[in-house]
Amino acid sequence: MRRASDGFTLLEVLVALALFAVVAASVLAASQRSLQIAEQLELKTMAAWIAENRITELQIKRPTPAEGRETKVLDFGGRSWETLSEIEATSDQGIRRVSVWVALKPDRGGALSVRERSQRMVIGFLAVRK
Repeated sequence: MRRASDGFTLLEVLVALALFAVVAASVLAASQRSLQIAEQLELKTMAAWIAENRITELQIKRPTPAEGRETKVLDFGGRSWETLSEIEATSDQGIRRVSVWVALKPDRGGALSVRERSQRMVIGFLAVRK
């Protein structure tokens, strides 16, 4: 006759392993999602810095840039980025509005424009100086 202190049965071990596998899979999925969210936040933060830097560059430029669009490619944070700056007139002749879109540069020719795939869009204003 077997005693209760002899150990676990094979069925008990298999049930315990199955429970462990389910819990481990759940933890792994949650940590993967957390890493994806952290990467998205990093990209959005870098894109915001790039857009704000671009607006500052335009604000200190003499003379103030004319109305129009300009696309630039730059390296920042170990990645290649594209910016689209669009300068427009406002109702006040002494102020221009600038919108900057920032997106990761695709490895291969992307079909979408910088606007369509942008991580961040920032609006600023330029004082017209000559």
